[in-house]
Amino acid sequence: MPQPDDAILAELAAHAKGYGDEPLRLSFEDAWRRWQKSIGMARQRYKGPAKARKPRDRTRYVVLPDLHAPFHEEAMFADFIARESQRADECVCIGDLGDAYALSRFLQYESVPYRDEWAQVTLVIQVLSESFPKVRVILGNHDMRLEKQLRAHVTRDMVDAIECLTGGVLDPIRAIAKRFPNVEVVSHATKSGHLVWWFTTIGDAILLHAEKYSKVPGSVLRSIDDWIDDNRLHMQIPDVKLVLQGHTHQMAMIPWRADRLLVEVGCLCQTQGYMTGPRIGGRPQKRGYVWFEQRDGVTDLNSVGMHCYDFDTRFTSG
Repeated sequence: MPQPDDAILAELAAHAKGYGDEPLRLSFEDAWRRWQKSIGMARQRYKGPAKARKPRDRTRYVVLPDLHAPFHEEAMFADFIARESQRADECVCIGDLGDAYALSRFLQYESVPYRDEWAQVTLVIQVLSESFPKVRVILGNHDMRLEKQLRAHVTRDMVDAIECLTGGVLDPIRAIAKRFPNVEVVSHATKSGHLVWWFTTIGDAILLHAEKYSKVPGSVLRSIDDWIDDNRLHMQIPDVKLVLQGHTHQMAMIPWRADRLLVEVGCLCQTQGYMTGPRIGGRPQKRGYVWFEQRDGVTDLNSVGMHCYDFDTRFTSG
């Protein structure tokens, strides 16, 4: 896949700045044409799932952090695809693929119609399906906004009726993923039979979208580490060596205990309106992504790496 050139990156960056100025009106076709331009392609439609890589003794996983489409950094996402589509065996989306902005209960700073947002989310999932042989999707708190609103505001019978019409799903991410044979929404089964939607395990790695945040660097990771050890038995969590956390929009890598590595995976989304208000607090988000490799489910901790776009002059200069 060709690398996006500097002119295209500059145009996409300029376009992104206009989101807050006027309502977003973007059909799937409009989103598709913009994506074609961002990666220098002329293909018109879905070409099917990516082919499996040649067998090798290690599996490379790339972690797509919080994207929050349609507020994603399109140029960075294009670069992510260009860098990793030919190297990674699997892509794991660690939550908040979409923002579900129209369904937010908080003060809204932009005008983003729901159908326009999901045109972008559909395109993102299609691109991931085309680019990686296997795609696993963990649901984030933003991905669950529609289901929470439905359960809070309509009757149980109405929820049942919607589930009957949709094949038993209430969240759009799961509904969209059903269209693509190599995309799976994953979860974790507890000892009591509950399905936990906000984390999953791959071998000795655990990937989470825990709703935890702190102004103190590393604090969230240490809290999750304690939670894992406290809840390992009844949650049926394996003995993990690698902990990867989304949600915080931060990047960090902390060697911990005797043989455990704690990682915050960053984000690939824009600064939104609520972040610019006078109620200052927190830390600026870090845009980037991480990867890791396993052999027979055992993580090589020295294979864990990250690319931070905030350190990439193509995206920060000018």
